[in-house]
Amino acid sequence: MTATPAPRRASTPTAPHRRLAAGLAGLHRALLNAQAVGHPAAQNPYALLQAVMHDPDFAWLRGFSDLMVRLDEAGAKGATPSAEAMQGFLLSATALAEGGPEAPEAHAKLRGFLLRRDVAAAHAELRAILAELRGSHGQ
Repeated sequence: MTATPAPRRASTPTAPHRRLAAGLAGLHRALLNAQAVGHPAAQNPYALLQAVMHDPDFAWLRGFSDLMVRLDEAGAKGATPSAEAMQGFLLSATALAEGGPEAPEAHAKLRGFLLRRDVAAAHAELRAILAELRGSHGQ
């Protein structure tokens, strides 16, 4: 009799920077999809990628993508960001998600999309992650 392996479950990132990056990615994806509605490039993934990188309509999302890149670089090759670096990431993510001087346009645009269920759910998830991480990092 052959044993059947247990089904693999999606793992939840446990390192704080990975959790933050996952929350940001979820919100970024939802906001990107919301911004793309009605855009001529929406039906072509390659054209949409070009629009995200070069079209002014998508420029406000760059704060999210830039922060995700910084988190990814800080955690490259299994490294863990320092406490100071993590504080900076949390401040930047909070400004994007909840408003702040670093990202007023991004937050204003985000608020305009909060009536969409996918955006609201991703935003709530990121805010929960931020609250938990700020609590554990003394913010």
